[in-house]
Amino acid sequence: MRAVHFNSYSFRLTLLLLSVATATAYARHRARSDSGGGGGGGGAPRPPSGVYKSVQSTLWHNRGLRLLVAGDKSQSGKSTVSLGLLQALLDLGYAPEELAYIKPATQCVSSTLTARFCEARGIACEHIGPVVYYRGFTREQIDAPPDAAAARGASLVAECAAAVERISRGKRLTLIDGVGYPSVGSVVGCSSADVAVACRAPVLIVGKQGVGDAVDSFNLCARFFEAQRVPVLGAVFNRLPPKGFYGLEQCERYVRRYFEASRPRQRVYGVLPQSAGLAALAPEEACGLNYERPDPPPPAGEMTADDEAALATVAALFRAHFDAAGLVADLADADARPAEWAQALAEYEV
Repeated sequence: MRAVHFNSYSFRLTLLLLSVATATAYARHRARSDSGGGGGGGGAPRPPSGVYKSVQSTLWHNRGLRLLVAGDKSQSGKSTVSLGLLQALLDLGYAPEELAYIKPATQCVSSTLTARFCEARGIACEHIGPVVYYRGFTREQIDAPPDAAAARGASLVAECAAAVERISRGKRLTLIDGVGYPSVGSVVGCSSADVAVACRAPVLIVGKQGVGDAVDSFNLCARFFEAQRVPVLGAVFNRLPPKGFYGLEQCERYVRRYFEASRPRQRVYGVLPQSAGLAALAPEEACGLNYERPDPPPPAGEMTADDEAALATVAALFRAHFDAAGLVADLADADARPAEWAQALAEYEV
């Protein structure tokens, strides 16, 4: 893959300084982690709480809450879940101008229903963020000298953080749409966990159907974030069949029992059924990886009648099967006490 970065001609000096400060703090953290210095014995990585403290004074003025939506795989339904969350937040009384949606790193340059919804409702939206991965970039990164590769990775994270800062300023809540599964981008030093650290964004994981497979996949993804001391609030499990051995009712019962017994700090915020009304969104989740970035990026486009029908289906599913108020309450708590959440989650045995 190769990455193309979108740098606005009106990039203000404050954002430039923000990027430099973020990159410097992040690079120092990565250097300490790679050397095994500090925090714990046996060469254990240093928790990135130092990054939180270093970047906080620069980044987090009037920033509101931030939530990163991650998936256990590509095409897990992250963007559709983001759409449902945004509508649920409107239902809770948030005004459109109090919300923002951004996909800071992506492999997709096409429009999505989530982006069209944001544009139609007046929600701040950047559906093609500053970092777009396409063919050749990972090889270039691996071919580069180690110091140059590390600096470039820190720069990518800083670009993502600056974009999130820009769009979230003055907002009550910003949704950050992750790319692929949690470790996508780690080869270049810009995984979803790296972005979550730089943006101080707790995580919601979009999981799969089943019981054992769903829990195992959640644990794998959660551990990737928890290794960098990022609070994982819990999960929403997506696309469960209505009946049968792996039907929604059976799976929900056992998955919730697992969380209550083994991960009590985290919650299952929802278990969403399969819906024929959302079949048209599958191609958008796949998003046709073009691996090129149009410049300037295209507008999201207008909502169609089919879009409105799909939105109505998503909104109904979230009203019936998702605890948006509980998620917002936990997000506020984790945002206020990230170190306590990180410590509690690090003690879970899986």
